[in-house]
Amino acid sequence: MHTILSLYQYTPHQEEAIHSPNEAIVVTAGAGSGKTRTLVGRYLALLESGLPLRSIVAITFTDKAAREMRTRIRSAVETWLERCADPMQRARWEQAFAALDGARIGTLHSL
Repeated sequence: MHTILSLYQYTPHQEEAIHSPNEAIVVTAGAGSGKTRTLVGRYLALLESGLPLRSIVAITFTDKAAREMRTRIRSAVETWLERCADPMQRARWEQAFAALDGARIGTLHSL
């Protein structure tokens, strides 16, 4: 079965972080290494597992990074909605998409 995560290719280390059974993860790496992609994948995986959007908190160091993360999540959900044929999945992702403005994605100081 295809999932929203099938929209992207991830490295083994990214997959490990995305699917970690730990409630909280920290992603640290150099510039351009895929930190945001990994965090977006993690966020989408948590949504796909059934967690309510407002129960997920994503903390970044900068407002720019938080905006980028929200933009990428929104883009992934939009793309998935264009491809999703299952009415149940579609309804769940439409609900998540509608709630994205209220997602708790930001810096430590903004949350």
